[in-house]
Amino acid sequence: MLVGSWTHSSSKGVEAFNVASQYFKKHGAVGASIGSLLGKDTGFYVTNIGFESWTHFGDFDDKISNDAQWGKDMDPYFSETKWETMNFYEPLIHNMESDAGVKPVFAQWMFFHHDMNMIQERGEIFIKTWMDSGATGGSVGRLIGKDDGSYGFAVRFNTMKEYGAAQDKLNGEEFFSNHRDFLDVIDWRGFTLMRILETTWD
Repeated sequence: MLVGSWTHSSSKGVEAFNVASQYFKKHGAVGASIGSLLGKDTGFYVTNIGFESWTHFGDFDDKISNDAQWGKDMDPYFSETKWETMNFYEPLIHNMESDAGVKPVFAQWMFFHHDMNMIQERGEIFIKTWMDSGATGGSVGRLIGKDDGSYGFAVRFNTMKEYGAAQDKLNGEEFFSNHRDFLDVIDWRGFTLMRILETTWD
């Protein structure tokens, strides 16, 4: 799996997504969503589009780039959109079953750590612990694009209250202090909370 993420600001972000998502589906995207961000990128939207592979992304991009009607329908939105960042996300560990019909929230951390084996080992532990505390999914993977060389860790919840309760629970249990050997040598590069506003993921 591969996820492309575009961070942007716009006065018509959701309206633009609802038009664009028809073309995402037409040209074969696995799914797409738009979310609003708090934290490192407060005030921005992020549009995520899922692909099966890099080849799938390339085929999608060729098709949508050559769709004249896409350009006509999206031009009014693109002209007033300010693009901030673009990254691809490649999961290393991904435990996120379908939640069709839900507009979830995500807590997301960006970081760098020198040891890929430790990232995967602790990633499995962290995902399981967060899910035991109420998360409906978790993922850790590498970022390619503006934040090339960084990694992302994300956990998904049905509501922000459920995220808050899980954070309080893990803080209270001093879970994180048991992983200081890993956490203390991380180069932290940002934290965001994302609330999904619209989604076409199955």
